[in-house]
Amino acid sequence: MRSEDIDIPEVFRRAFEEERDNGPQRDGGENGRGRGNGGGRGRPRRFNPRVWLILLPLLLLLSGRWLATIYTEWLWFVSLGYQNVWLKQWGTQAVAFVGPFLVALVVLLLNWRLAAAISARLRPGLRQGTSPLDGVFSPTAGRWLLTIVALFFALLLASTTAGRWQSILLYAYRVPFGAQDPVFQRDLSFYLFELPVYRFLQSWLTSLFVIALLGVLTIYGASNWQLPQRGQLFPRSFWRQQHVPAVRQHVALLAALCLGLWAAGYGLRIYQLLYSTRGVVFGASYTDLQAALPALRAQSIILALLALAVAYNYFRLDLRPPLAIGGLWLVATLLLGNLYPAFLQRYQVEPNELARELPYIQDNMTYTRLAFDLEQIEVRPFTLGAALEAEDLANNEVALQNVRVWDYRPLQQTYAQLQELRPYYHFSSIDIDRYSIGDTTRQVMLAARELNKANLPSRSWVNEKLVFTHGYGVVMNPVDRFTAEGRPEFFVSDLPPRTTVPIEIERPEVYFGELMDDVVFVASDLDEFDFPQGEENVYSSYQGQGGVRLGNWLNRLAFTLRFGEINLLLSEYVTPDTRVLLHRQIAERVQRITPFLTLDNDPYLVVADGRLVWMLDAYTVSRYFPYATPTESGLNYIRNAAKITIDAYDGVVTYYLADADDPLAQSYGQAFPGLFRPLSEMPAALQAHIRYPEDLFRVQTQQYLKYHMTDAQVFYNQEDLWQIPQEIRESEPQPIEPYYVIFRLPDEPETEFLLIQPYSPSGKNNMIAWIAARNDPAHYGQLVAYELPKQELVFGPIQVEGRIDQDPLISQQISLWDQRGSQVIRGNLIIIPIDGAFLYVEPLYILSDTNALPELKRIIVASGDRIAMRETLAEALQDLVSDRTAAPVTSPPADSSTGVDSSSTPADATLQQLIESAN
Repeated sequence: MRSEDIDIPEVFRRAFEEERDNGPQRDGGENGRGRGNGGGRGRPRRFNPRVWLILLPLLLLLSGRWLATIYTEWLWFVSLGYQNVWLKQWGTQAVAFVGPFLVALVVLLLNWRLAAAISARLRPGLRQGTSPLDGVFSPTAGRWLLTIVALFFALLLASTTAGRWQSILLYAYRVPFGAQDPVFQRDLSFYLFELPVYRFLQSWLTSLFVIALLGVLTIYGASNWQLPQRGQLFPRSFWRQQHVPAVRQHVALLAALCLGLWAAGYGLRIYQLLYSTRGVVFGASYTDLQAALPALRAQSIILALLALAVAYNYFRLDLRPPLAIGGLWLVATLLLGNLYPAFLQRYQVEPNELARELPYIQDNMTYTRLAFDLEQIEVRPFTLGAALEAEDLANNEVALQNVRVWDYRPLQQTYAQLQELRPYYHFSSIDIDRYSIGDTTRQVMLAARELNKANLPSRSWVNEKLVFTHGYGVVMNPVDRFTAEGRPEFFVSDLPPRTTVPIEIERPEVYFGELMDDVVFVASDLDEFDFPQGEENVYSSYQGQGGVRLGNWLNRLAFTLRFGEINLLLSEYVTPDTRVLLHRQIAERVQRITPFLTLDNDPYLVVADGRLVWMLDAYTVSRYFPYATPTESGLNYIRNAAKITIDAYDGVVTYYLADADDPLAQSYGQAFPGLFRPLSEMPAALQAHIRYPEDLFRVQTQQYLKYHMTDAQVFYNQEDLWQIPQEIRESEPQPIEPYYVIFRLPDEPETEFLLIQPYSPSGKNNMIAWIAARNDPAHYGQLVAYELPKQELVFGPIQVEGRIDQDPLISQQISLWDQRGSQVIRGNLIIIPIDGAFLYVEPLYILSDTNALPELKRIIVASGDRIAMRETLAEALQDLVSDRTAAPVTSPPADSSTGVDSSSTPADATLQQLIESAN
């Protein structure tokens, strides 16, 4: 019977059967080595059970710490009540790893073992001599080698799918977005949830079958390694062998699968046109849709036909159709995929760019504003009024009482010098918030006093793990007040915390913070250090429910293995009631629970109901929003999905859903039921301190520089492009940062806690607009942009900085202070809109080279064409408006020799009257 008449499955079956039947004889060799005593078929060697006595302890030793880490992490999640979140994450990762691993292993082993079996049965007469790889593909060594290589590639491929578990989870719990893309009319959820998974799956399967094909070709080629030396890779006689059709069919099937997956990749690239950067804006352009789209469709169809032509060789060897279709694909790629789009772009689009690209510019504007939630920004005109008068200041007393004259950077140094008190204390970042004190709202700055163990006088295990376990207390000061020495007036200070306002702190201990990232053991038989007091120290014992209770010996052993803390087993101070506090750094703590959320860079501390609570904003982000221009980091979709609170004493983490309309947050909410609580369930004491997140505000205000324009032609011409204005910081210009202030928005009845960002026209220094994010619960999240009249000049920050430098009295004083031995620090320039005018406020600090304690010495204020510098804000404001409000004075002309009106000063004038008269 001819080989062409052999049924293909039968050929594969015979190859496996012949390998099974003849394999042991080949192993034994012609001289009978490896056979049994009776000269019959050799028996397989049995695995020596005593080897397990060596392997098992070794495996346990190598995996013991890993198992201990898994077990203790489980205990930690249980202690927080998020064990279901842990199980869902691990379950998804396990499925994402095990399933693809088994698929990859089966595909690779099946194909390679089949190739080895077929190669072993090829008639050896065709080969000249013996291949050095004959032994490799023997039934023993060959199988082991192929299994090891297949395991390696299967593990490699499975690890990539396990790393995509978040995308898989979102795909499984996807929800509709409620809007469609402008080209293919697909719901935007397809791009956020489905397309990333389809692209990865196509890439993964292509890699798998290409690896399988390359391995098969290697096996077949190695079995016939000397044929190229004879002048023919596969001579005619080779194809006439009994098992050669199986080679052809095997290779044809794998090659067809690879080409089919390649064709599917072209189909998916059609949707990726919505992320194109070819045109004047991000997203599909005229050339993409008129040239690249037809080219991709043609290439996909041609590759699908090529896959079918190659698959035809499964039944009959005929290379002419694949070669012809392959040539057609090359021509289509060259002409349709490269030359035609370039020709169209150069000769049709560029000369008529505005007309061709206008619809796509409009799409880019629409979807970028949607992706960054810029559609919600309310645009209002800002009507310029008269210059500031004393009456304006009186009508805005609350705003002026909350003008921030303390820059957080020098204040950090001031806190360190005045309130760290001991070398092992350290303040985390300065936070800005507002508190109701009496009948007024006061803007304050505060920081937690955390523990820095690097500066402990004695760094023994007992001290680091059992005694010095936590920081203590906070420091808080109003933003507008300072002493005659230029130091902040504190609302909360010292140890134990001493308050001058009705703010109670019942739990000042800080076990969880921004800086503490070590592991401690609390509630032991040894008291913990609280704070120093005179010649003695104050101690206490942890009374909370945070951390993991050691309890039984298994828990203690597991933590010992994980952290290498043998003292846990030996110390008399450690009891079953001792608790292990781990993941104490709050951002890392939250990331452990919800790694799929992007965290804000600035957690802030809140004093609420007598406790210290950290608040942290979390975002859902994506890179797959169609037509939306990405940021420098690559993301082109962001929402403030959650507000997270972390108790500084117990470490309890609570998630509150901040944006219920976000489809990504909805998907995660379905994937992890109970993870997010409604924002309305947040305690009122904490709701009063919710802030609009600064990181989100920066992203939005950066995108708004261009995307405040809503007319496509104006956008194309960049006629109204804005920029972030600059201020002077350490003698160098730098972009002005968003800042929190309290004042009353124009046309609003009440003062509010606001986050502000001013704007300047591109290439200019004057101010063109400013945008405010509202923070108070009644209006939280609303963004209002105020646009200034374009025909009137309003000084921008850098122009005010220039006027400060040009003022002879101010510049002279700055130059006098900024001499050898001292340094002048210019603080943040704060711009506050007040009744149609703008008040500019900038503090000046002096920092001595011998004393790292910045002192606030002067306040500079400006408005309109007036500028003043005084020792206090009240004095500076009074000086700013004094000449406008003072009544005209009629008096005799001054003495020409002295320039002083002697008649205005009585003869018996007091010293104060003389000073006032001189002034």
